[in-house]
Formats: sequence, C-alpha cells, structure tokens
Amino acid sequence: MGDFSPNDRIFEVRHRDPRGGGVSTNLDYEISPQSSARFNATWTDGTHTGETLRKTTDLKVTPSIDSFQLETQPGIYKNWELGGDYEFNTEAGSRWKILFISNSLERSDLLSEITKRKNLFLDSWSETKERIVRGSYTFNLFYGQDIEVGAERAQTILDSTLALGIASDTGSSSAEVGGLVPMPVSNANSMVEEMRYEPFIIHNWVISSQTSLETSILYEDSQISQRGDVSKERDFSFIKPKMDFRYDLTPQLQLRGTVEKIVQQLTFNDFVAATDPQDEDSNFQAGNSDLRQEWYWNYEMNAEYRLPNDIGVVSSRLYYEDWRDRIERMDVTTDENFLLSANGNIGDGEKYGFEGRASIRMRMIDMPNLLLTVSARVEDSKIVDPILGTERRMMGSWRGRSNWDFRHDIPELRLNYGMNVRDSFDGGRLRYDIDDIEYGSGDPFWGAFIEWISPQNITTRLEAQQIIEKAKMCRERHRFVGRISSGILEEIEDNCYRSGPIISLRMTGTF
Repeated sequence: MGDFSPNDRIFEVRHRDPRGGGVSTNLDYEISPQSSARFNATWTDGTHTGETLRKTTDLKVTPSIDSFQLETQPGIYKNWELGGDYEFNTEAGSRWKILFISNSLERSDLLSEITKRKNLFLDSWSETKERIVRGSYTFNLFYGQDIEVGAERAQTILDSTLALGIASDTGSSSAEVGGLVPMPVSNANSMVEEMRYEPFIIHNWVISSQTSLETSILYEDSQISQRGDVSKERDFSFIKPKMDFRYDLTPQLQLRGTVEKIVQQLTFNDFVAATDPQDEDSNFQAGNSDLRQEWYWNYEMNAEYRLPNDIGVVSSRLYYEDWRDRIERMDVTTDENFLLSANGNIGDGEKYGFEGRASIRMRMIDMPNLLLTVSARVEDSKIVDPILGTERRMMGSWRGRSNWDFRHDIPELRLNYGMNVRDSFDGGRLRYDIDDIEYGSGDPFWGAFIEWISPQNITTRLEAQQIIEKAKMCRERHRFVGRISSGILEEIEDNCYRSGPIISLRMTGTF
C-alpha cells in the first residue's frame, strides 16, 4: 500500500533555439473612384530545434540512483500565404466585394530519446493547406435598412505522417526510425480534406437613433474525406442564425443582446495520430476519423457605459452557452492491454459566466495620456465525463482570469510604453484522460514594452514577456491503475516549470 512517499525526483533542463525569417508585403491600388484592390503576401521559413536533458533520481533505494535521458527535437517549418480583395461601389450606394486567401504550413519534427542507447524515435511531418474565396453584394433595401448577400467556399487539407521506433529485443531494426524497431501506429498516414460552402444573408436595420437590429442566416454545407490508413467520406450541413439587438438607453449607456448558433471548425490534427509532448509516458496520441463539428447556442447580454469627460469606458458581459457534440478526450481502446484515448464527441454540456472590463484615462491626476485597463472573467461549466460517468467542468473552461494593463503615451517624444499582468484563477483547471487526471495552476505572467515612432514613421518596438523569471506553471497529475474509473490511484506526479524571458525587437514602416 502506498504511503505517499516520493518514488523519484525528475529535473529537466530544456533549451530551444528557434531560428528563421520571413517577409510580408501589401499593395493597395485605387483603380477608380468606385473600385479598389488590395493584395498581400507572407513567407516565413525556419527551424525550431530543441533539446531536453532529464535527470531522474530513484528515491526508492538507498543510496538513491541517478539516471539520465537526452531528448533532441530538430524540426523545420515553412509557411506562406497569399490574399487579396476587390471592391466596387456603385453610384446608388451598393457594394460588390470579393476576397481570396490561400496558405500553406509545412512542419516536420523529430524526437530522439537516448539513455545509454537510443530507445525512442518519432518522426512526424504535416502540411496544412487552406484556400478561401468569398464574395458579397450589399445594397439598400429601405431607408435605414441594407442587406448583404454572398457566399464563401473554403478548402482545407491536412497531409500527415508519423513513424515510431522503439528499442526492442524482438523485430528488425530500420534506418527509417533511427535504427530502432518500427512499431505500427494506427491512422498514422492520412490526408484529410474538407470542402465547405457557405451562402449567407445579413440584414441590418437602423430602427431609430437609439435602436438597431442585425439578423443573419448562414447555411454551411461541407464534405470531409479521409484517405490513407483510413478511408472515409461524410457530409454535414448546418443552419446558423444570428440576432444582435442594440439599444442606446442614454448617449453614454448602450445595451446589447445577442443570440447566435456557433459551429466550431474541426481541428484536422485530431483526425490522425500525432506526437504527445504533454506526457513523457505516452509516445503518441491516437486520431479519430469519426469526429463531427461541435456547436453551441450562445446567449449574451452586454452593457457599455462611457464615463463623463471622456475618461474611459466600463463594460460587462453575461453569457450562457448551450453546447452540443462537445469534443474532449474519450476512450477508443481496441486492445485492453494497451489503453488508448483520442479527442471525440463526448456529448452535450453548458457553460456560463460573467466578464467585466474598465479602461480609464488618469485625467483626475492630470495624466490624460496614461490609460489603465482592468478586466476579469468568472466562468463555470458542466458536462458528463464519458470515462467516469460523472458530471464535471468542461476542459478548457477555467474558473476565471484577470488582466491588468497600463499604457502611457508621450506625444512630444513620439514614445509610449506599458506593462501587463495576466493571471488565471487556480482550482478547477482539470484535464481528464483515460488513465490520469491533471490539475493545473500557475503564477501571473508579466510583460512590458516600449515603442518609438521616428520622424520617418518607422516604428521600433521592444517587447518582453515573462519578465518575472520566478513565475512558474504547475501541474499535478494523478495516474491510475488502468482507467481512472477504477479509482485505484497508482501515482501522483507534481510538475512545475518556468522559462526565461522572451524578448523581441520589431521595426515596421510604410514605404
């Protein structure tokens, strides 16, 4: 029987050496007084090499014994994006607009873990492509009313491969997995493609000088196909209505109510097997080819009050979300000797909360160029866990968080500077998986910046994040024998980490 004495102590030192560069360009061309076009392009290319040195001290023996592991993680990435739009305004006030976006992200990662000999090799490669075309036509219907009709076509493609090699006394080694023994991984080589069409109509109505109403209906029709280790094709369709009502109770106080059906876009990485950087005891995460979109009804009330003498704004938001087909971790085990989980649709749930925000200029102390911004959110949610069968908070739904910012402008020096502090409320930040439960907590993150605009309108910005080096994030993981539903606790793992400051220098300008 365990007495909660420590089994081992693990100390890790991680180094990251990201290198690369990129270029972006924008072109704005006025063809005529009625028509204009814009074009933009971006290209980035680089590496994200990492290395982890892990020292494990076995405390179950006397004297304690140290063992060491070294992980090397070389990787490369390439990303490009092209975009543009064309707009034509008629003399009657109507507007035609069409835009396009095309992008590609290619990423390759290796993981080699070495003790006295190499014992793990992971090679993952993925390429994501997206192409979007959207057109719309806006025209006046009656006085104070206009309608926008249009359609969007989007194509998203993920091409992904994953190779796993382990040290084993059985099987034949292969150079393709670093000289180790290749292990089969289900759904490791796949291409996932979605073709989505979305016609829409949006109606704006200025009812009076105090009230306005926006209503819209969007219809989404999509087909998702998967080829490779898994071959499957499925069709989906959704009607997405929205109503947004605004009422100016006074010139300073505005009220707003919104009802909207929101359909989340799928993350294609969840369809295929992928590496698991969060868990050293897990080589990879399984993919799920049966995923469908999660969606929810969003109901919210907003209030915004402009303080006298233009010293600031105070706003609040009260919201409720009624979720369907929520995506979280679920059991996909096919062999009881090898428990396996993946992201899947676990059922329906709900989320609700309140958010407050205030931005105030310090005119009362004769510093109108000093802006203080404070915001806080409290939130709760509930859903039935598919593994435990009990009600719990949704993953990713924290108890709340707060932000504190200030910015000071000095116009005569063309200079501004500021600082921000971001913190989340500890407790309730849980992550459930098939064989463990994680409890998260952390210290506030501090950041600061200083920015100067030269007489030639070149902006230079020096920014630093995580400037308090002692700030750390912690995770307590409860591991169970078999599934967490067994209730048999095997191990408690406490993990805290901190990283050094991140400093960046940027220069931007218009030529």
